[in-house]
Amino acid sequence: MFNKKSLILLTTLSATSCLTQAATINNAGFESGWSSWDETDPASISGNAYQGSSSLKISGSPGRVFQLVNVEKNTEYTLSAYVKGKGLIGINDLNGLFKNQKFDESNWTKISRTFTNGNQTSLQVFAKHDNSSSDVRFDNFELVATNDSSGGGSSSGATIPSIITNGNLFDLEGDDPHPLVNSSTLVFVPLEAQHTTSNGGGWRHEYKIKPSERKAMHDTQESFSANYKVEMSDGGKTIVAQHHGSDTSTLMKVYIADSNEGNLIDSVASNGIFDVYVRMLGEGDSSETVFPLGTIRSGESFDLTMTNDDGRVRVTGLGQVADLTVKDDSSAYFKFGNYIQSQYPAGDRDDCGTRGDSESFADCFDEIGITTSKITLTDVSYSSNH
Repeated sequence: MFNKKSLILLTTLSATSCLTQAATINNAGFESGWSSWDETDPASISGNAYQGSSSLKISGSPGRVFQLVNVEKNTEYTLSAYVKGKGLIGINDLNGLFKNQKFDESNWTKISRTFTNGNQTSLQVFAKHDNSSSDVRFDNFELVATNDSSGGGSSSGATIPSIITNGNLFDLEGDDPHPLVNSSTLVFVPLEAQHTTSNGGGWRHEYKIKPSERKAMHDTQESFSANYKVEMSDGGKTIVAQHHGSDTSTLMKVYIADSNEGNLIDSVASNGIFDVYVRMLGEGDSSETVFPLGTIRSGESFDLTMTNDDGRVRVTGLGQVADLTVKDDSSAYFKFGNYIQSQYPAGDRDDCGTRGDSESFADCFDEIGITTSKITLTDVSYSSNH
């Protein structure tokens, strides 16, 4: 059954220092039933809500809803919603622009997808079932565009936690330029910071737990989440979050790579499609386990969350989950930022930057054609028992 609902099309401009524009999604939390939404059954209004008294429930295929929203031309927007279950949200301008974000969440979780609108002045915001047998729920949709004249990227307004920036728990590797560009945005640019370490394989721009604050991996409870906007030259590969052991061994690493890795979703070198994946060393394992999360292109964004519950590490991104109890270490530590790897993307040669010094890294990136490596973080949160 297909029910046509009336549409109210409004665009609002919020006067903030970052000129944040909100494209109005009417009845975004379904508190007024189907008002402003078109729906295809099996879809219904549910009392199981993230906030308020109502949410959208879709029980199977071809269940979906959509709403037409006015937008500005050639503007970057982020679509977000709170979701529970397995499905997808997205936009469609009916003129070739189609972007969606898949998810699989057992609890209410905020997910988002960033895109740049073309010349159209309206687009459909939609939500769908994933054709599985389970119900999926949606609540509190939002569509926001941010034009940041500082060049720091989009800002959600959520203040960066002081536990990260006050110097008590985290050290900064590469302080020029400083990653904190405003109170709610971190920008990591290793090609500018050019920070090296004695055992490193490329330039770094990262926050890491201070040596004095490190503790056993299996005695640590911590959580981290952020929205990652990735701007990277074709063929680039970087580590954006990781747990190290005391001897710098890998316990957990999150990679973004346009390279020939094998056994990932794309695994094609230098084609502009970046695999997002996790490597973890399980307790008692001799080799790392690889968890593909999804793919993105330069300029796109995704939400990443990490929890460490006494060594049980769970990483969520792009609708996928990596979950494993990792090897214990007496002095483990968490890092996040942008650690660009000095490696040939095709994997057919191993002499790129092998001298391990800054000059050899510069030569390597110049040869590959890596001129951009920028990771912008918003909606950042971190908590721990340190």
